[in-house]
Amino acid sequence: MLEAIDVHADALKRAALTAGPSAPVPNCPKWTVHDLVTHIASVHCAAIGRVLDRPSPPTPPPGWDDVLGWWDGQRLALREALVRNPGSPWTGRLAHATAIHRLDAESALATPVPTRLPPELAEGPGELVCAVVLPGSAGCSGGPERRE
Repeated sequence: MLEAIDVHADALKRAALTAGPSAPVPNCPKWTVHDLVTHIASVHCAAIGRVLDRPSPPTPPPGWDDVLGWWDGQRLALREALVRNPGSPWTGRLAHATAIHRLDAESALATPVPTRLPPELAEGPGELVCAVVLPGSAGCSGGPERRE
């Protein structure tokens, strides 16, 4: 599942850079790509604290370039935390969340990419169940602070 986090985070970043920070995210009507990247970086940051049993609230920087750099750092720290804690229940949850947000980022592209997720991302956390997710099905119920 660590590889899944890497693969989907890389694809999410490619889509975010291509779409640009002000592009709307159709899967999340109240978000821009900047909101989405800030959210996934914050999720990764919060997860590091949970995996290491040292919770601390994420404090994302406001600017696009700074958020991208901050996310890169969070991704590396998250990977290290998960490698040091094999079997953490957060690994599967984060693989799923990163994959879903990859689809969100790809929905912001001028020509969305038809992506299917492997079934193993549906197995695991009961609160994150889906067998196959297609672009447009992730949905959102509010702004970045409410999305998980």
